[in-house]
Amino acid sequence: MRHLRNILLIIFITVIFIEITSTLILKINFFKSLNHSFLTFSFTEIDKNNFMNLKKNVSFKSNFEIYTDSNRLRVKIKNFDNQLDSDNPKVIFLGDSVPFGWGVDYDQSIAGYFDKINDDFQTINASVPSYTPKQSITKFTNEFSKVENLKYIYISNFNPLDLYLIFGKKWDDNLNWTNYIHYFSKDLFFFKYKRIPFWGEINFFKILRKIYVTKIFQFSQKKEYERTEISDKNFINYYTNQLKRLEELNLENTKIFFTPILTPLNLKNKNEIFNKIEKEKLNLINKINLNLQKLDSKNLIFLDLVSLMKDYKIDEVFIDDCCHLSPFGAKKIADHINKIISVNNL
Repeated sequence: MRHLRNILLIIFITVIFIEITSTLILKINFFKSLNHSFLTFSFTEIDKNNFMNLKKNVSFKSNFEIYTDSNRLRVKIKNFDNQLDSDNPKVIFLGDSVPFGWGVDYDQSIAGYFDKINDDFQTINASVPSYTPKQSITKFTNEFSKVENLKYIYISNFNPLDLYLIFGKKWDDNLNWTNYIHYFSKDLFFFKYKRIPFWGEINFFKILRKIYVTKIFQFSQKKEYERTEISDKNFINYYTNQLKRLEELNLENTKIFFTPILTPLNLKNKNEIFNKIEKEKLNLINKINLNLQKLDSKNLIFLDLVSLMKDYKIDEVFIDDCCHLSPFGAKKIADHINKIISVNNL
């Protein structure tokens, strides 16, 4: 009996040690991706509703600089604060890491260039890396829907394209890079078991989930993640439905610029695409973009960025294989927006 107690005590101490070690690893961000969402950054945080946002008053320097203000917005310099209650005419940029300006300094992003070439407006960059259209519009509704003298909204999201290509028919419009981990194999013990009294979620299981997703789980071997004609149709309509949701906020005297999905694949010659996955991805992108274009109207203005960039080389427009814009690509878009506003006196 005493021997059994000793064994149980050793097991208990070992479990406590593992959990404390796991907690410390997550707390000090030892592995940057081993956190609650597995896709947060040093300049972002997740609130109690599992909604990711930028941190306040951040100074981040890596290959590029990121500064945020007290409103959780990316700004051009440290200690700059957007005056959201001012009477200045405003332009708000919504979206994911593309309009955010991932990989470049603020003044080389779309919002940064627009700010430089048009001083008639207060430029506000409200984009957040990894955001889906639904998240972007939720952020706008929560934080900016009552902003005065809002003349234009620019919204552009590459996400959640890759999530749909991963999840297929199991994708739904609540899925994003903050919560996607909880959609995997929910019947597995360390996915299903979330909390214990007085402690909360077991941190060791968070690490197990990360290892499982990155090292073990194989989508291609699971039929439940295949795409179907119906799931494709639902996903294609998702983008337009979100834009309609933004339009239905009844923003008086505000025009909305929206974009197609723009990636290096859009600029490739068809004869240069041999990979089956790339072909399927481009085919889906083209269907989404065609559907988006049909939404063009007086207040919803479609910016045909694919046509705008078609005569340029891929490495002129992008800095990576995903979708992130070079300073040249960002400036072309900012110039295009400014031209439309000026020529049409919108």
